[in-house]
Amino acid sequence: MIYVKRDVSGNIADLVFMPEEGLEEVGLFDPELKAFVENSQNKDLIKVILTKLDLGMVRVIEDMVDVMIEKELILFTDLPEPVQNKLLFKRAIRQSMSCDSNFMEEEIIQF
Repeated sequence: MIYVKRDVSGNIADLVFMPEEGLEEVGLFDPELKAFVENSQNKDLIKVILTKLDLGMVRVIEDMVDVMIEKELILFTDLPEPVQNKLLFKRAIRQSMSCDSNFMEEEIIQF
């Protein structure tokens, strides 16, 4: 679902993908949402939202790779070496930061 933040005039001011207090849930094909996305004045905000979505999707893909490895659908060694290195490095960073209340995961998830 998509949640919108409205300005004082009642117009959509921001989009969020996790429910929060004070946000309104709207459907993917809501005409007002479509108009907001297509409005040329909102292009910079839309670019920020797309960047956040891309980062979130990277994490989803990482999780899918982990599941496929756990289910033995693929082997970790089937992945190209640069991909293996990136995954291992990111895991190491997350583990080292886990003492810091999962700061990185919270940053990516809350968009």
